[in-house]
Amino acid sequence: MLIKSPPAEITRDFWMLGTAEYPVFGYRDADECVLFEASVSAVAPVIARQLAALGVGPEAVQQVIVTHAHPDHVMGVPVLRKLFPRLTVLASPVAAKTLGVEKAVAFFCKVDQALAAALQTAGSLSGADQAQPPAEMRIGIDRTIQEGDTVTAGEASFAVLETPGHSECSLSFHEPRRGWLIVSDATGYYLPEHDWWWPNYFASYGANLDSMRRLAELGAEVLCLSHNAVVSGAEHVAAYFARALSATESYHHRIVAEVRGGKSSRALAEELGAEVYAKTQLLGLDFFQKNCALLVKQSLQHEGITEQA
Repeated sequence: MLIKSPPAEITRDFWMLGTAEYPVFGYRDADECVLFEASVSAVAPVIARQLAALGVGPEAVQQVIVTHAHPDHVMGVPVLRKLFPRLTVLASPVAAKTLGVEKAVAFFCKVDQALAAALQTAGSLSGADQAQPPAEMRIGIDRTIQEGDTVTAGEASFAVLETPGHSECSLSFHEPRRGWLIVSDATGYYLPEHDWWWPNYFASYGANLDSMRRLAELGAEVLCLSHNAVVSGAEHVAAYFARALSATESYHHRIVAEVRGGKSSRALAEELGAEVYAKTQLLGLDFFQKNCALLVKQSLQHEGITEQA
């Protein structure tokens, strides 16, 4: 079963918040609430309103977890700090380093503005919810976490798993007693309306496959994706992982075959980007083509093939 329309209760006291495109996952135990993902800046006030409607006040929200340092997952942090005065922000050491670089955060601000505009056009945000640039071009992290650490909230204990491939700094979180698994973008960008995956191994194809296989072996009952859906039910989660792995491997093999067949890397990236853009126009064609160029690069590097311009 797919859960696609926040705010939605996934299981008791565990919610999908924010927007379908950029969800945030919140767990509350007694007077303590933890958020996984920070979304984009314009979504942060939406999350605060949703939590207030659920009876969760600002003082209860004490932790937000950054899964990785990409703009659509971190730009909500400065706004969330203003909205929730007791907030502690957690991320991996690599992510924390990236978020301390002014040039990186300045670029993230541009993406954040584009995403806010796209969400308004899509009807996912009201006109009152605008991108909010941070006061300084740095996003501070209060605590770094890595493999072997845990994130606790009340009686829940989430194991921190390093799951690189999408990015070098990607983290996933597993609550084994409840069967919850939060994987960020480790399984790619899934579009439920097309039942289709856009693989997202921007840092490493091999590492991405290893991360997905590791996560699949956990036997989760609830799988929280950082875009578009939550998968509920152990059988559905297992089937999702199998299909995500197959889609990722097929995408890689297509890239390798087409380049070996004589197609230039640039032409292939443009073609792949156009295919994604045809299914989701959340951002411009150029955005998807540039990111597909990274996928082409990673696939060819994995096979030891020199890129053909």
